[in-house]
Amino acid sequence: MVAAKTPGLVRANLANIVNEAALLAARGKRKSMDMKDFEQAIDRIIAGLEKRNRVMNPIEKETVAYHESGHARVAESRVYADRVSKISIIPRGIGVLGYTQQLFRDGSAINGS
Repeated sequence: MVAAKTPGLVRANLANIVNEAALLAARGKRKSMDMKDFEQAIDRIIAGLEKRNRVMNPIEKETVAYHESGHARVAESRVYADRVSKISIIPRGIGVLGYTQQLFRDGSAINGS
C-alpha cells in the first residue's frame, strides 16, 4: 500500500517515510506502526508539514476545495487515470493549500499481482 501511494519515489524517500511513521508511532507511545502512521508520514514527506498557523478564510477554503475536487473529477472521468484515494485542503509546506492523491488504477502495487 505504501508503494502504491508513493509512485516515483526513490529508496531514500521510502526510508524517510518509514522513519517518520516510526517516529509518529513512538510519539503515540505505541510499540508498532499502523497504516495511519504511514499515511501521515507520506503526507509529511510529499506535501510538507501541516501549517497550523496558516488560517484560511472561508472563501479560500471553498476555492481550494473546488480546485481539488476539479482534479478529482477529471481523474475519475478519465479511463486510464489513476484512482483518487485522498483529497486534502489542509495547508502544508510552502504554497501547498491542498492536494489530490491518486493510487495505481490496476491495483498491482496494492495486491502484489
